[in-house]
Amino acid sequence: MTERMIEANRVELCTEPFGDSTDPAILLLQGVGASMLWWEDGFCCLLADAGRFVIRSDHRDTGRSVTYEPGRPGYTGTDLVADAVGVLDGYDVPAAHVVGVSAGGAFAQLLALDFPAIMLGQSRSSIYRSIEKGDLPIPVFKIAGRYPDPPPCRGSASRGRGSGS
Repeated sequence: MTERMIEANRVELCTEPFGDSTDPAILLLQGVGASMLWWEDGFCCLLADAGRFVIRSDHRDTGRSVTYEPGRPGYTGTDLVADAVGVLDGYDVPAAHVVGVSAGGAFAQLLALDFPAIMLGQSRSSIYRSIEKGDLPIPVFKIAGRYPDPPPCRGSASRGRGSGS
């Protein structure tokens, strides 16, 4: 595990890179209720092994990033968007593909509007389950299945959890 704390906008955010920092970057943004671990190690390794520098990070009040007193967040959604820019700056990445799911998709859109120079491309997804129709399958966001024990990413110091790191 190669977690790295990044100071962005006067707060500390927990991040984790995968792959070679000289490859084109992908910033993964999850929804506000999920930590960066929502983006599974195996998925990040697949992207890194395909020649991408992958960065996942925790939002404020998530995972190992800065926390605030419950019910009293000292930030807004605009701050979370600026934090994403700060994470890229922390890795000296001038531009990245941004992939967002749920609120992370909204943040990707705002990044494109407010910081177009850093956007190489974007992908958004909103995943939810209908509770009105019991016959619908449960949607699952898994690109290539489960990764219970992913191997280390090729050409990277990053190793997956459960792989001896």
